[in-house]
Amino acid sequence: MATYRHPGVYLEEIPSGARPIEAVGTSTAAFLGFAARGPEASPVFISSWDDYAQAFGGLRAVTAPRGDSLGHAVRAFFHNGGSAAYVVRLARGAEAARGFMLTDGDPPAGPDDHLLRIEAASGGAWGNALRVALSRQDDGETPPRFTLVVEERLDGEYEEQERFEDLTLDESRADFIEGKVNDDSRRVRVTLGEVSDYQLGTSRSAGDLATLDPVTLNGTSFTVTLDGSAQAQHSVEVSFDAAEFTVDDDLVAVAEEIQEQVQQGVSSDANPRTNFTCEATPEGLVLTSGSRLPGSAVVVPPADDDDAAVLLGLGVAHGGVETTGSQHLAGLIAAGGSVVLEEGDDGSDPGAGEYDAGLAAVEGIGDVSILCLPGQVWADDGTGNAVIDAAIAQAERLRNRMVILDPPPDATLETAGQVKALGLPSSTYAVLYYPWVTVGNPHYTPEPPPGAPRSPRFVQVPPSGFAAGMWARTDSRRGVWKAPAGVETALLGLAGLEQEVQEVHQGALNPLGVNCLRSLPGFGAVIWGARTLATRASPEWRYVPVRRTAIFIQQSLYNGIQWAVFEPNDASLWSALRLNIEAFMNGLFRAGAFQGGKASDAYFVRCGLGDTMTQGDIDRGQVIVQVGFAPLKPAEFVIIRLQQKVGQA
Repeated sequence: MATYRHPGVYLEEIPSGARPIEAVGTSTAAFLGFAARGPEASPVFISSWDDYAQAFGGLRAVTAPRGDSLGHAVRAFFHNGGSAAYVVRLARGAEAARGFMLTDGDPPAGPDDHLLRIEAASGGAWGNALRVALSRQDDGETPPRFTLVVEERLDGEYEEQERFEDLTLDESRADFIEGKVNDDSRRVRVTLGEVSDYQLGTSRSAGDLATLDPVTLNGTSFTVTLDGSAQAQHSVEVSFDAAEFTVDDDLVAVAEEIQEQVQQGVSSDANPRTNFTCEATPEGLVLTSGSRLPGSAVVVPPADDDDAAVLLGLGVAHGGVETTGSQHLAGLIAAGGSVVLEEGDDGSDPGAGEYDAGLAAVEGIGDVSILCLPGQVWADDGTGNAVIDAAIAQAERLRNRMVILDPPPDATLETAGQVKALGLPSSTYAVLYYPWVTVGNPHYTPEPPPGAPRSPRFVQVPPSGFAAGMWARTDSRRGVWKAPAGVETALLGLAGLEQEVQEVHQGALNPLGVNCLRSLPGFGAVIWGARTLATRASPEWRYVPVRRTAIFIQQSLYNGIQWAVFEPNDASLWSALRLNIEAFMNGLFRAGAFQGGKASDAYFVRCGLGDTMTQGDIDRGQVIVQVGFAPLKPAEFVIIRLQQKVGQA
């Protein structure tokens, strides 16, 4: 409380008690499925089809009658009114295309001879179309600077997509190649060495062996271990029992014998290290690994006194010096070079495990109110779909989103028996649309190149993306309480419907919660149904707008009254809650969200001792607010009763 210590005027602000409740969004969708590229099992927010094309590669080319389910669903969503979505790419066993580049001038013989690792930004065969070039800038700057260019093969020709200039190999600088490229590139990731020098692993003998007393090596041996943590180790035993070797007479012959035996010992290995060398120098023997990977090493372990390692002074335990290979590119890049990335693989279709990871990724995103799984369809034999069941379970648990299901492709639903045979779930959070949609294939070419697969002119895609887009458009134009159906819902971006639903057939499907897409003369293809799959199980939640309006109110109130937690639980708190919630509900009433000609008929808000709470509730720290509303229900059946007027005499 304020204190008043001296005479004067004091200014104070008194809270009004008004805490306006903000309405939550209702039209953000989440799409889970297989895409050509993009981060895996990680939600990516997009606000347009162009965003999807940039992040996930657009529509995949297909040769089957059914198209790219995820791509076409997202495209239909934005074409039909959607404005915000999260996309989760799922893939099983996808491998990123990769390449190695920048040697010290020798022709590359494999990954061991390369310095810079380049990978596609995500797994998938798409990365095999990338080519990366790195060149040193001739500007005399210190440290030296480089330019990296990423090209992509489009229509048979490489086209530049990204360019990064003024890169350095100094990890302490802001223009370090790893940080700059990996932060800004949508297509590649680069990895540079971790330590300061680029050397081959070596083992040097102790001192000048020529000054030693004559030493005979016949009948002796020692062990050489090549390489360390970078790869599997290779241990070779070198024996001097084939001939007399006297160190001070012929050190070169000793070196050649060591080199030959080690090379023979590793030549049969799956990853041979035949570049191993042993050289006689005035300072003694120098054993070199020949491997340029991090961890490259030549290690001679401790041995008994009569071992050749002791006699030659090899190994740290016997006075020798050993160095581990490491990487540093600064002095080794000459004219630069380019590499085409290879070995990218799409993997196989995602399974239940991948979808579980995708659902977990979107569970905590409160903005999501529409969940679509294009590519996952309800089985036509009545066995269901575990992935769809998991999505519905999430929606029922969170109570902030609804799932749009896709029917089996090529299914013909004309009778109640056919629908019942599917064994559809009866959830108020699940909605089904039928049939599949026919769209034009943008990859269709009348005369493909010789040997190229022929893409169909039209492909079949699931209806969920079209429905989700229409939900979003209806929300923005009319409100979430308006049924997303009727002649206002003319669908865009389709060539036709897989099945033509007649009125007699819809009469059997509608009571079971199957929402039909129909072609109406003068209106085109429209959505002609607005029911949940709980049409019979929970009649009060029969209609899509009723369930979605309830979700909208619940989530808005949940977010809007967080301030009440830990406030004193007395009449002033109850009054403030009623005041703010009534203001929110009255705003919806004035917008036409409820039935009723006056506010008291449209909604009520109750909170108080003896009304919604007992003293026991208060003692347990509970504040209970009861909110009711009279939902608008769609006029499914417009009935005109016509009769003749009898003439009057």
